Amino acid sequence: MPVMAKAESPFVLLSDSDGSYSEMLKALTEHHNGLLESEVLSVQAPSGHPFTLAVGSRACEATIAGIDSDDYALCVFLPSQTFADLTTGPKGQGLLADKRLSAIYLDQPLTRQMLLAKMLKPRMQTIGTVLGPGSDRQASYFAAAASSLGLTPLIGRLQDSENPVRELTPIIEQSDVFLPLPDSSVFNRASAKWILYLTLRNRIPLIGFSASYAYAGAVVSVHSNVEQIAKQAMEIVNHRGIKDPLPAPAYPDDFSITINETAARNLGLALAPSDALMIELKRRDRVGQ
Repeated sequence: MPVMAKAESPFVLLSDSDGSYSEMLKALTEHHNGLLESEVLSVQAPSGHPFTLAVGSRACEATIAGIDSDDYALCVFLPSQTFADLTTGPKGQGLLADKRLSAIYLDQPLTRQMLLAKMLKPRMQTIGTVLGPGSDRQASYFAAAASSLGLTPLIGRLQDSENPVRELTPIIEQSDVFLPLPDSSVFNRASAKWILYLTLRNRIPLIGFSASYAYAGAVVSVHSNVEQIAKQAMEIVNHRGIKDPLPAPAYPDDFSITINETAARNLGLALAPSDALMIELKRRDRVGQ
């Protein structure tokens, strides 16, 4: 039987050297079958690497711009919308079509978040969000995900120059659950505080997209950590041959749930422990309901 040639160790390109990026490099190294060469992005991505594992949006953008015709790249630790923006051009689309470029997103699939919302309020009928310039194209995905679960989507638009309270208030007031989406223009510090305040005042559960959002006041957050994303990335790297095509870009397989017990108590929600919620959400995630 022929023996499949194993791929070379990936070259890890980091968008930055601090915080989560150094944690990601450490986790990637722990899950790899050997040593990892790495570098922090300076002006442009280093060339001559058959397989690049780009960590973060800036590293992914530079890798796509500088990738050679026979090389491969896997981007991790960036939102799905950012990856879509980086691959709209002919080069990105060509790399995806040739299966030489893939990604593991940082954010969660909308249906997973909405399934969690239905676990909190089984009789919910409406789910709201507000989109900004960086996430406006997600409106159709949000509406489709909500409709697939029998929910009515309520979608507001928020521009940088607008009064966030004026736009947020009617959407939150009409929502059974509010689901923010990552968007730097919408979820800056000031807007996030208003979202937390208005959902609490109107007794509307808020589903967060990060652990910090739960710590700040969201009832519950579903998110994937550095360890979970690194493990999934290295499962791809460690089991592929030199010329093996990459799988399609995907959301994280594994995830965690963080509960804000005080927020839940204030809203009169009796929630199961996070481990139990996670087991049930994974079950519903598999069957899609």
